[in-house]
Amino acid sequence: MNPKRIERLIPKAIEYIAEQFVVDGTVPKVYQGYLASFGPAVISSGLLMAVAFNSDEKKKDNRRVMALMFALVKEEISVKEATLLDFLKADDNHRKYHIKHLVLDANIAAKLAIRTFVLKD
Repeated sequence: MNPKRIERLIPKAIEYIAEQFVVDGTVPKVYQGYLASFGPAVISSGLLMAVAFNSDEKKKDNRRVMALMFALVKEEISVKEATLLDFLKADDNHRKYHIKHLVLDANIAAKLAIRTFVLKD
């Protein structure tokens, strides 16, 4: 965990959430749950498995959360892939320690950012 990086990513996460997640002035509470469950999924299953599970075509809301975290990752490093899953599969990035921690920091920033919005069931 890199507190300075998380602090840099929070305003970007707030901006992304405001543009992509807000519906009628609120954010659906389900997104907070997806963000909260991502970290434990990475710890128990690994980064690639957690992202693959949440990138399933049938899980539209989960994919939106992955897009949020990928947007934050792209703020920190140069990325040419189109999705977080593609990025992790390229060059064995899912095995790199700093990539894993960058994604987890993006997740923490997004969790903190979503708390600034009114959440609705």
